[in-house]
Amino acid sequence: MGIDDAIKKLETSNQGLKVILENLDEQLTDIRLDPRLKGLVDDLENLFYAYLKTWIKSNNEILKILKKEKK
Repeated sequence: MGIDDAIKKLETSNQGLKVILENLDEQLTDIRLDPRLKGLVDDLENLFYAYLKTWIKSNNEILKILKKEKK
């Protein structure tokens, strides 16, 4: 895989992760409705949010390195 392919895959990954991040609350709706999980969903949402933000940040750092190497 060349640098251009890696850049494209990371950019595509980031786009997908951002969509998931934007819809996180909606995706957890069914879990929120379960009374057994009351109080845990907020913690779970915070965990997912932090995980996704970290993943995007890592991808961006790698993209920066790859784009610098490409020049």
